[in-house]
Amino acid sequence: RVQLPHVPELRAIAAELNMHPRTVRRRLALEGVKYHEITDQIRRDAAEYYLHESALSLEEIAYRSGFSEASCLIRAFKRWNGTTPLRYLRSLRTA
Repeated sequence: RVQLPHVPELRAIAAELNMHPRTVRRRLALEGVKYHEITDQIRRDAAEYYLHESALSLEEIAYRSGFSEASCLIRAFKRWNGTTPLRYLRSLRTA
């Protein structure tokens, strides 16, 4: 999370751990996860945090969550939650 908005690639993580990327992938597989699933979850957590905790624009939330633009965040958010970020936020406020 410290690396957001620039989530490091698997190769950089492997280098930090002094491992080959294939070894990192294998070890993650033993845990039942993939690297992209971890980065996806980090981005999801960040996006939801910024939606809850701030009055940032959608573009700024997208950037801080590791997306290149707001439309990428919106597509991912729909995949994660079945709704757009703004509808999600409205539903939280009315609940």
